[in-house]
Amino acid sequence: MTHTLYGIRHHGPGSARSLRAALEARRPDIVLIEGPPEADALIPLAADPDMVPPVALLGYAEQRAAFWPFAVFSPEWQAIQYALAAGIPARFCDLPAASQLALRDSERDTRDPISELAEAAGYDDPERWWEDQVEHAPAPEAFAAIASAMTVLRAEAPKGSDGTSSPIEG
Repeated sequence: MTHTLYGIRHHGPGSARSLRAALEARRPDIVLIEGPPEADALIPLAADPDMVPPVALLGYAEQRAAFWPFAVFSPEWQAIQYALAAGIPARFCDLPAASQLALRDSERDTRDPISELAEAAGYDDPERWWEDQVEHAPAPEAFAAIASAMTVLRAEAPKGSDGTSSPIEG
């Protein structure tokens, strides 16, 4: 079994187009999307013609809340739509919302692989790098470079007291 990771930075039309094109070229057997797995049962609702973005998932626990927004130009929405049209399973693959909401602020500190990738490419602005590589002129190798950078950064991330790596944004 092989897998392909498509790291996404922006909820923009270029990112959505790039991801949709990559999915159509790859034709996966399943699509995993960043989001709370307890919302898996809601994915089929996106096939309803009356379900028109913008829409969002909302998770809350005690004094904390989080939401996962979806717009027509959202890569996650496009991934869901691709999976539904292709008749393949789509699932959310992040920590459960309750676990995410239970994290202390100090546990939320993250490193940003996109910033480090942009810097390595000579950019002083990671958003400009993303715009150039994915939004405006998508390079086919951009997703592979992003996945590679995330892998390296995760391997080099400092270990916490429990032996796990510190979080990596992306």
